[in-house]
Amino acid sequence: MKCISPTTIIVPDILHSVYLSMLQHLMDWVLSFLEQHSRMITLNLLWAMMPPYPGFARFNKPYSQVTQWSGKEMKALRGVIVPVFTATLLNPSASQRIPFTEALLCVKN
Repeated sequence: MKCISPTTIIVPDILHSVYLSMLQHLMDWVLSFLEQHSRMITLNLLWAMMPPYPGFARFNKPYSQVTQWSGKEMKALRGVIVPVFTATLLNPSASQRIPFTEALLCVKN
């Protein structure tokens, strides 16, 4: 018979924690970048307008109004952040073209 130790009952999934931390860090950076370039309104509009499709948990609120994330929403965020970020940065001014291109490369990688 195998004994159970209280220290091994609750073992955090370290990879999951690292992944969530990286996603949170990425989103903090993305939001800061968008605020700096006055694009948060565009992000919120695109976020709320995304149509539903199978396997996608549609967002009910603009991004800035979300206070708590479920697992389904985090999974959906992971899948749509690059296209939403890309659409948010459309039509840059001449001075924004280089920073927007570099930001897109960072988020894609």
